Amino acid sequence: MNLIYNTQEEIASNIKQKLKEIIPNIRKTVLNILPYILIGMFDSESVVASDISKSLKGSFSLVQHESVVKRIR
Repeated sequence: MNLIYNTQEEIASNIKQKLKEIIPNIRKTVLNILPYILIGMFDSESVVASDISKSLKGSFSLVQHESVVKRIR
């Protein structure tokens, strides 16, 4: 039995496409971070910015933790 799992990148790209359809004039910077924030909210224990950024550790591994928290806020 083969199971197919969507990766975080695939889910984020699908959310990105839907956001473009819903809000055609959305800024590119918002469009790049918003899908990951939504995924982080689902994965994290709470909606506190630091908890969300901890759940996104793999996607933003090259960025400092404080910078990710600042983007989420």
